[in-house]
Amino acid sequence: MKHFISLPLLVLPISVFADSGLPDKPYIYVEGKAEIQKLPDIVTLRIELVARATELPKANQDVQARANKTVALLKGKKIADEDIIAQNLRSEPEFEQEESYPNRRGKLIGYKVSRPFQIKVRDVTIFPKLVDDMIAIGDVEFWGIDPGLAKENEMENQLWDKALANARERAEKTLKPMNMKIDGVFAISPVPIPEISGTIFPKERAGAERVIVTGSNVPTAEEGVPSQYRLAPITVNQIVHVIYLISPAK
Repeated sequence: MKHFISLPLLVLPISVFADSGLPDKPYIYVEGKAEIQKLPDIVTLRIELVARATELPKANQDVQARANKTVALLKGKKIADEDIIAQNLRSEPEFEQEESYPNRRGKLIGYKVSRPFQIKVRDVTIFPKLVDDMIAIGDVEFWGIDPGLAKENEMENQLWDKALANARERAEKTLKPMNMKIDGVFAISPVPIPEISGTIFPKERAGAERVIVTGSNVPTAEEGVPSQYRLAPITVNQIVHVIYLISPAK
């Protein structure tokens, strides 16, 4: 059985993968990395308004009335229409459960109607009070408070350039003591190159193009004081995979 060692840089002096479309001359396969960490400047709230009543029209009327209050509240906070998504409605009957047969439906006791909302808040300073105001509307279930970055795409483009520079630096650092030099670039990819990573590197190294890591938001409340939240910094990682053609240095 053959064993392969996972390395961040891999020098292949012979054409072990030539039939797969890779170089037929010596090359080095490098993984360049770059990252940036920023405090969130956007928060996305995911909530669900829930109403229950013995009759379906009454439950629907109740949830729609609170949906209207929610939209009015959001507009009062100067949240744009395009930052409010409230397109779905779900209704379902509710049945009494018998103690002797918990998995068996009993008689119909009413209906549940719910409306999910997704709200993007572009001013993070207002969202703690906004959360309190939304909860005050009643029967609101929060599913998540997700921090984000407004200029994430621009950051990714900047990181791509830095990851390329990092790949070049790592390749040159590895080749120098081997008395080798870079002749040119054969391939650049945001994801692992399958012919190499699938054969030599373990599967766990074949990650996504980027990873965003965030922390949880832990609220604390005091009477008469808006709830407080601590948003974790967001780390954006960019990885680039490069194949450089190489030759002996003169």
